[in-house]
Amino acid sequence: MEALTEKLTNLLLPISNALNNNKHLTAVKNAMMFTIPFMIVGGIFCLLAQPPVPSTLEPTNFFYSFLLSWKAWATANGGVLLPVFNLTINFIAVYVAFGVAYELAKDYAIDKLAAGFCSLFIFFLTSAAPFTDKTLGTIISCGNLGGVGMFYAIIVAFVVCEIYRFCKVKNFKIKLPEQVPPNVSAPFEALIPFTISTLLFLVLNIISLNVMDSNLCKLIYAIIQPLLSASGSLPSVIMISILLSLFWFMGIHGNNLVGSVLTPITTANLAINAQFIMTGQGSPTPLAGAFMTIFGNWMSYPAMMLVFFLVAKSAQLKSLRKLALVPDLFNINEPLTFGVPIVMNVLLALPIMICNVIMCTAAYLLMDSGIVGSIYISLPFTCPGILNLFLSTGDVKTIFMWLIMFAVDVVILFPFVKMYDKQLLKEENASIDE
Repeated sequence: MEALTEKLTNLLLPISNALNNNKHLTAVKNAMMFTIPFMIVGGIFCLLAQPPVPSTLEPTNFFYSFLLSWKAWATANGGVLLPVFNLTINFIAVYVAFGVAYELAKDYAIDKLAAGFCSLFIFFLTSAAPFTDKTLGTIISCGNLGGVGMFYAIIVAFVVCEIYRFCKVKNFKIKLPEQVPPNVSAPFEALIPFTISTLLFLVLNIISLNVMDSNLCKLIYAIIQPLLSASGSLPSVIMISILLSLFWFMGIHGNNLVGSVLTPITTANLAINAQFIMTGQGSPTPLAGAFMTIFGNWMSYPAMMLVFFLVAKSAQLKSLRKLALVPDLFNINEPLTFGVPIVMNVLLALPIMICNVIMCTAAYLLMDSGIVGSIYISLPFTCPGILNLFLSTGDVKTIFMWLIMFAVDVVILFPFVKMYDKQLLKEENASIDE
């Protein structure tokens, strides 16, 4: 076990350090955290505007009558509900363009607002440039402002910040007399990097329009779409599940660490899934939103907690199940991770990994085949797993799917927890005898 732990440490710690120390990934991670309220509010209004009501439903009972009334209300009030969805989930790339540039500029110690607004301006210029309609006047197309444009928004933010940093290092700026207040001189100092950034992307966008007949945003999306499809494939899901479990085994917060790479993918897919629900365009993908955690630790840890109540005889697990029960119900698993502990504990970490891989695989296959709906709504992470899954998919079948998976997790974990409990009980009895 010591040899295995040492090998895992040597393998995972360099990866952990590389991800934690990368300024660009940190900026993306921090910026994505600020988009969570937009995704949650947009998801709620998406659900209100598109209730999960089959077209063939008849008002044969009170619940069905309620659903049909909800659908009628949503249809009548779509003009109020849909703008909230369109300005949150369907505008997510806009907030990412500003947020990533702001966070990276903060790390580079350059003007945060200047970099953020420059990134935002260039993103609009090269993905949704205004055009004139005889009837509507000057308008913009919003098709690239949601999940489709999110990765391009990140690229724009990166390039803009690098240009601003280069100009700062080389002291390329308009210098005003020292007597001029900083708040007056700052916009002039940002003028040169702003101009360079604008000209660079404007020229590249013109070339893209003339050669590829699409703006830069669409071009970048066309290039990375195969990569996104590959990252959302079943083998990728299995690999991510294993990595998450391994990092937690090492005592490293796997979700935060992997999230810097994974969250942009799952957030973009969430926006695409929501657009599919609202308009029927595109195709939904299973790897969206909280997929990895709903079918990972948010299911296996509560299953392990139930096994504690079924078999635990040791004082340690008996006391721990009382302390950790309420947090665990709301997806706060740290009391179990570090209290059992699961960290550096192969006897429990291994079956947890097995459960997570099996359930993520099963859920992926069921969602990919269309048997159950994919996730298109983001909810607070403290929403219990079964409720989170139902509300984020709007598919009642997911409740039964979750219950079956939960029962399978309990069966898998049962013998391992029982062995660990016997081991603890033996150690406790030995200490009493001494």
